[in-house]
Amino acid sequence: MNRLQKANEYIQKNKEKVCFSGSAIEKDGKLYLMYTGHIDPNMGFDRDETQIIERQCIASSDDGIQFEKYQQNPVIGEKELPEGYLICDFRDPKVMQVNGVYYCVLAVRNKQRRGEIIMFKSSNLLDWTFHSSIYQAKFEENTLLECPDLFRIGNKDVLLFSVMPCDPEFQEEVNHKTVYVIGEMDYINGTFTSESDGLLDYGQTFYAPQSTEGKNGERLLIGWLHRWHQTTPPKDFGFNGMMSLPRRLTIEKHQLIQQPAVKLDEYFTHSSYYEQIMINANEKLDINGDHTCYLKIIFSPSNTKRFTIELNKSETQSTRIVVDVENLRISFVSDYGHQNQINIDHICENINEEMTLEFFIDLHTIELFINSGAKIVSFTAYDPDKGKNISIHGEGKTELKQVIFNTVRSNLR
Repeated sequence: MNRLQKANEYIQKNKEKVCFSGSAIEKDGKLYLMYTGHIDPNMGFDRDETQIIERQCIASSDDGIQFEKYQQNPVIGEKELPEGYLICDFRDPKVMQVNGVYYCVLAVRNKQRRGEIIMFKSSNLLDWTFHSSIYQAKFEENTLLECPDLFRIGNKDVLLFSVMPCDPEFQEEVNHKTVYVIGEMDYINGTFTSESDGLLDYGQTFYAPQSTEGKNGERLLIGWLHRWHQTTPPKDFGFNGMMSLPRRLTIEKHQLIQQPAVKLDEYFTHSSYYEQIMINANEKLDINGDHTCYLKIIFSPSNTKRFTIELNKSETQSTRIVVDVENLRISFVSDYGHQNQINIDHICENINEEMTLEFFIDLHTIELFINSGAKIVSFTAYDPDKGKNISIHGEGKTELKQVIFNTVRSNLR
């Protein structure tokens, strides 16, 4: 028996060997999950594309706890996927209903080995037909796309997807990241017109986010904080990666704004407050920090040139955020986690307006929201011996209007 025959035999016995990510939707009082059934006889080792099949499946539940798989799975497979696409990379369905019609967007690899986002449609969630290709990665970018999301904010549509190298030879030149594209989705004709785009996160660990609608109609987003091809947590941690803070999404001036969807008073208690602080060169403001805390700094770029914030500070190590106002850049470098320096440019549009830096510091993560979510940086490090103190160093004229430090409430520890 040759390898292809063995693979076919394996496929018949294992319709859904592994479940990959998907999404959920309510229909007729039941919760429906649409997910990717992943089949790989080698379970990820010695990848052989001829043996890998990814199909889209359905499971439903009356109570949100016990789920039953649809007996006719898969609902989207080889028969529904048009020629020109590879079934080995065909995953991550995000399902939605628009004007009484169900649509789902999916990530797929085309025969040029690059990523596309394609759309299927259905009248009943069970019978699906190919609708269109709505986004294609440029060939020269050498990227594969994953975990698409499509939703509307106000009068604009937003397409999200995560980016990875399309093949191992591009691993050093293509970083894992998540992109947003703002535009117009024509569901009837299956076309997406792009108007502006940007990064959801400037760090090296934010990936595969998905959004949902909040109870007041707001759009909420949660991502996966994961370390790619770098350090992993010790085995006794029992996990690898964690969820980000939820982010509330809005659109301002063709830009996606992400604000922390967290009620500060419910999670943090006031600890220290400083107002109108002047820190000269070689001076510093020290704060007795904690492993889980919140730090907010407000300053005027016109009165400040450059300063450095040290987080997770011990006697010899720290994570340093250098705020270079003159060059409109923030640099993020750490002694923890063995990560490269992160640079965020064009940190403000008007130096006459206040700037705000909000840090949410957890045991293994730091999430920095710049100017109320205009730009965000996420950082992950599993080092068990990180320090907990905070220092703000002046490097030239540094005038801080407010410094707010809060610790996590005792009942949440």
